[in-house]
Amino acid sequence: MIGIVNTMGNLSNRDIERLYDKYNPNNVHTGDRVLVKLGTVSYSARIVGLDLDVKNKKVFANLKLLDQTVRNPIRVDVADCVVSVGPLYPSHHNNGA
Repeated sequence: MIGIVNTMGNLSNRDIERLYDKYNPNNVHTGDRVLVKLGTVSYSARIVGLDLDVKNKKVFANLKLLDQTVRNPIRVDVADCVVSVGPLYPSHHNNGA
């Protein structure tokens, strides 16, 4: 953690924003509902935060799972997330149809 803070201290805010854009191929943002695809497993979640890992050149998404009964990872690479446009709950917009 200390190494990351020191590395981040040398970057301007503009540089940090560019790195977020560079390492976020699907252009996901905090608050987005996403479909996470990890190999053969896929599940729905909401992004509650994004973490930049300069050393490994990645952005990680911190997730809130929509289905709390299944144990899925809650921190994944944003490259594994695709923005979902479906309703939040099955009957939320279409009255259960």
